[in-house]
This record gives sequence, structure tokens and C-alpha cells, in this order.
Amino acid sequence: MFVFQDNSIKIAMQRRDFLKTTFSVAALSSFSGKSLAQGSSWVQNNIVDDWPIARLRSTENNSLDFNGDDINRPHDALWNIDGYIEKKGGEPANPSEDLDVAIIGGGIAGLCSAYYLRDKKIALLEMDLRLGGNSKGELYKNSMYATGAAYLVEPDQKSHLGQLLTGLGIWDRARRESSDHTTVLYNQKFATPFWSGATDPAAQEQFAKIFKRLNEIGNDLNFSFAGSEIQSLDNLTFEQWLVREFGEIHPHLQEYFQLYGWSSFCGSTDELSAYQYLGFICAETGQLMAFPGGNSYVAQAMAQRVRDAAGTQALRAGCTVLRVTVDGDSALVLYEDSFGAIKKIRAKKVVMACQKFVARRLLPQMPADQSEAIREIPYRAYLVGNILTKKSFKSPSYELYCLEGKVPPSPTAARKGHRSFTDICYGTWAQNDKVDHSVLTLYHGIPYDGARQFLFNPGSHDKYKSRYLQDVAPVLESMNLSSADIHGVRLTRWGHALPLARVGLLNSGIPQKASENLHGVVHFANQDNWANPCFETAHQSALEFARLIR
Repeated sequence: MFVFQDNSIKIAMQRRDFLKTTFSVAALSSFSGKSLAQGSSWVQNNIVDDWPIARLRSTENNSLDFNGDDINRPHDALWNIDGYIEKKGGEPANPSEDLDVAIIGGGIAGLCSAYYLRDKKIALLEMDLRLGGNSKGELYKNSMYATGAAYLVEPDQKSHLGQLLTGLGIWDRARRESSDHTTVLYNQKFATPFWSGATDPAAQEQFAKIFKRLNEIGNDLNFSFAGSEIQSLDNLTFEQWLVREFGEIHPHLQEYFQLYGWSSFCGSTDELSAYQYLGFICAETGQLMAFPGGNSYVAQAMAQRVRDAAGTQALRAGCTVLRVTVDGDSALVLYEDSFGAIKKIRAKKVVMACQKFVARRLLPQMPADQSEAIREIPYRAYLVGNILTKKSFKSPSYELYCLEGKVPPSPTAARKGHRSFTDICYGTWAQNDKVDHSVLTLYHGIPYDGARQFLFNPGSHDKYKSRYLQDVAPVLESMNLSSADIHGVRLTRWGHALPLARVGLLNSGIPQKASENLHGVVHFANQDNWANPCFETAHQSALEFARLIR
């Protein structure tokens, strides 16, 4: 979701609309740049150490600790910024650079901002040692798979996102799967198509009815967040909406919706906004498109295009921003570079493409009410496990939810439940399984507050690894595989992965207040602008910022 501002127009939109909207972006994408080479040779020939796709050595088939979030560097600096600056020798007296735009954060929103402004003098500062944010991936031998966000909903090719993928030269590099082929694992068997009642043919009429209704909403409803009818959906949980719309529904459908909420939002159907949930699941009644390495492939393509056009120093990984202050009609950005030196730059505009709980610490001039609004945005944790097999196999589908036949209750920190991963993406499906090692990517959105603290306990990596190996056994068995066929397990941790699309949050105005610009100089572009955790929101918020700059 984003706020589109054009003279007197102010319209908030949702994920489903982003797949269709086509107001002009020609001015943002018409300048030249080298085309992206096609196929896996691009990745193998051009990966460098800070790019979104990590190239692993043959001995790195097993992770020894979590990949993903690094808590040590940011916590050391950001919990006592003034003390950290003093310890590093103090703030430089003068800026060493003058820029058009400084971009804070190298995830999808930051990379999109850099891509659309790549003909200007820009610097993107990313704290992690790799670009890509939660859209990273790994390449093990010739197998490429996601360690975070895995797929997109196929947009209209003329939409903003469609134009981005076409402009990057990767529109045809994705593999598609229609919702007509949605597959689940039930009773240790693959059941497809799910929406035709494959798990219970006697109930196929209700399955088809609900899918038809979701498809109608996706095609017909204007998700612009305006008007009492649309806004009323934000005050309903998705569970309440289901009851209002259909009455009692089949337990397999309830279970599917619950798992979908955990995987997509890190939230349960009894706490998620019906407006936000419908914007997601109705979009997915079309086609999914998956690239090798998931969304890291798109991140890598953008990073390469930015460096081709703006130079290698336009994207700077390993840089920890410490303070951003408005100074007249520009801003001063103080940061520690990848060599540990404190530097200061001046920029005419700054886009905070990082999450707002981080931005809040970096902006001493932020008004108190805006800072308090940011405190009210909840974030939840995510784990991703990648199981590498000793040989390749033919994937039965791209995504696979694992149903047990009963609805799991909404978990809490005190009552976590017995489920680990909710769904599986076949990580090498997008490569048509033409690899030496196939990959099962296990997604584990943790749908309760306070989970993050458990992920950083000593021994957490090995505990979750053991649990995943135990719980993936039925999946392997259904494919005539066993634990003996596992070549390695790699785990990735995202401690603040997703803003929670909580019921009533948008109507409360909290995300809107949290995203207000500072003095027309510092702007915000992130999926948490609207607590809507998807690629489309990050992309659109960056596009809006780029249009504003121009």
C-alpha cells in the first residue's frame, strides 16, 4: 500500500491495485543502462561479496549458525549512538560528499529508490554486509534458492512493477504457476487442485464458491483505502469477515487460511485486518511468478543496473548510519563506513528505506507524536530453512501448504503450538529442477509477539534445525526420499521481518503518522509505511518517493 500524491489527489492503495496501476513512469525509466545478461551465467559471472545472492563454497552445505540478521553490529552502535560516535573519534567537522539523494537501507525499497534515481548523484547505505534486505538468496553449486522473500504475484506487464521487471530484462526469466494448480500436502499425499476440494471432494462446492468469491474481489474491488465501506474492512478481522461472508466453513479451508496468515503476515486470522488479508490472498488467485533465488534475483538485477549507471560507490554495504539531521534545505547523514571510519555526507533529500523502528533512533529531530506512532507498529519474526538434497528431483508444485486436517489455534509466547514451518517452496522449481541439488525452502512465520528473543538464545540454531528435520520427514517420504537423502540444512533468521497488519491499524492512522516526512527533506519508503508486508508495497513506496524527487 502507498499514498499517491499528485496535486490535490491523495489515495491509499493496496497490493492488489499495484498489479494493475499504470500512471506514467516513463520519466523514471527511460534513461539508458546496460541490459541484464540472461540465465544463471549472469549470477555465476558477476556475483561479488556484497550482492544479494551469496555464492557458497562446496563445504557450506550446512550452516553453523543462523544467516540473516546480525544483531551484534547494530546493537553496539544504535543503543548508545552518542557514546559510539565518541568512541570512534567523534563527528567529522565537514561533509566529505554532496549528494542529490542519500538512501538509508538496501532492501527492496532502497534498491528500487536507487534504481529509479540512478541518473542522479546518489548513495545507498546498507548496514548489512549484503544488499537485498529480506530478499536475499544463496547459490550452492548450480542451485539457487531464496533465504527470504520467494515470489511475486504476476502483475500486468504495463503496470509499474511489470515495467520494472521488463526494464530489468528479467520478465521472461520467471517461471509461473496458476492458482488453478494450488497443491497442499494432506495425509502425506499431494492434493491438487486444492480449490476444487482435492482434500475432501464432498465439499468441493464450498471450496469452489470461496475461491470464486476471492477471485471476484481481486478482479473487481477497488482497494483504495477511501470510503466507509472499504475502511470498515480494516475494523474486521479476516476470521470475522469469513463468518460474515460464508458462515461456517470447512476445517481444511480454515486451516489453510490460518497457515497463510502465519506465512504471509506472521499473524493469525483472528488478529489480522480483513482489508489487508484480502488484498493479499485475492491477488494470489492469479498467477505466481518465481525467479531462481526468489526475489533476490530481482534485487540482484536492480543492484547491477544501478551500479552500471551510477557507479560502484552508489551502493555501499557494511555502512551503519548513526544520525540523520535536517540542516536548512538539506540533510546531514553521519555513518560508519565498511572500514570502520566515521563519515558525514550532505544530501538534498534523504529516503529512510529502513524499518521505522530503526529510523526512529537515527532522527533526533523527529516529533514526539511521530516517534510514539512508530512505537505502536508491531513487528514479528521469521525463520527460513533450506533443505538441500543429495540429488535433484521433480518438484510437485512451487508452493505447498502442509495440512493436518484441523485448525491450529492462534499461538502465543506461552502456548506456541506444535507446528514449525507452515509451507514449503520448492527452491529450485524456478530452475526447472535442472540442478545437482534440489532444495526445499521451509517458511516459518512466528505469529506471536516476543518470539525474537528466543531466536537469539545460544543453541537456537541447532534446536530449530532438529525440529525442521523431524517435521520435514513426512514431506520427504511423500516424495520417496528419506533423511539419508539430505545433503545439508541452512537456516536464516529475520528478527524483525514483517510489520503486523493488525486489525484496525490503518483506521487508527498510526502508519500514516509514522510515515510523515520531516521538513520536506527526509522521506520514508518501506513496506511498513502501510504495515503491508510485500514486494509490491516496498516498490510502490520507493516509486512514489522517486516521482516526488523528480
